[in-house]
Amino acid sequence: MKHWAATAVIALTALGAGVGQSHAERTLRLTLQVPTNHPVGQNILFFKEKVEEVSNGEITIEVYDSAQLYKGSEVPQAVSSGAVDMGLVLIDEYAGTIPATGLFSVAFMFPDYDTLAEAAGPESPVRQKIDEMIRETGTRVMWWQDYGPVQLLSKDAPLVTPDEMEGKKVRVLGKPSGDFIEAVGGVPVKIGGSEQFLAYQRGTVDVGMTGTTAIQSRKLFEVMDWVTITNHAQTEFLVVMNDSTFDSMSEEEKGWMQEAALAAEEKMRAETKADNLASQQFIADETEMQVQELTPEQIAAWQEAAAPAVEAYIESAGEEGKELVEAVKSLN
Repeated sequence: MKHWAATAVIALTALGAGVGQSHAERTLRLTLQVPTNHPVGQNILFFKEKVEEVSNGEITIEVYDSAQLYKGSEVPQAVSSGAVDMGLVLIDEYAGTIPATGLFSVAFMFPDYDTLAEAAGPESPVRQKIDEMIRETGTRVMWWQDYGPVQLLSKDAPLVTPDEMEGKKVRVLGKPSGDFIEAVGGVPVKIGGSEQFLAYQRGTVDVGMTGTTAIQSRKLFEVMDWVTITNHAQTEFLVVMNDSTFDSMSEEEKGWMQEAALAAEEKMRAETKADNLASQQFIADETEMQVQELTPEQIAAWQEAAAPAVEAYIESAGEEGKELVEAVKSLN
């Protein structure tokens, strides 16, 4: 009798273990270099909540914000090596090893929201080509986070034509924007986002470069007089995942992850466009800064003047870069 009871306990224990394993939770660690109250961080929290909801708690996302684990420049290696499961990274961080991924920082490739949305959309051949390039590093792009277009800021008068940039010192974000400024005759000066206000106030540079949301949040309208809506470059963040980790998931788990990622991407892109346009309206209505819109003909003149920057990108990115540029041009 005792033998039968012991056997029954063992059998029930094994059965219970099997049930537990079939519903075992999967925990993924996600690193980002901004705080969770940042718009990009908020979007990641939305993804976390969404994937935990659709998986009924079977997938848990642990978020490590404010570079607790890795700086932005360290994320590609950390994710591809499996040191962390997922991470936030500015797309340009891949440009050092995969030059073609710098496409979205090339001047005047995306003159309006529609062209940008079409190029960066999940079904876009441009987007898919870049995702494939990054996939070769052992990293899968889960979704793109649109952080908005870049504009030009000036004092005294608006910047309407590219020849007005001749000899002016201009704040740039990196090499692609520097190539653009050199192409139109300006002098690029790399200045961090948080350093802009003082740089403009002190005249360290003559021309600024940032988005409308930054103009509002950083109160740059207090030190610059005009913003010209050029939409000449785009800030895109990626949330990437270790490819082996993704491949180890069941089809159901993959579906939950992709569903949550798509929802996060659509939410971010919709809100970013609205936020940027709202900030543009705020600047026009609530500040002394004036907004200069450009006609299609004027945009075309800027694009023509910026052509050497496009050539610099193609020279760096090779045949793949050339194919991507042609693909974007076909969307315009």
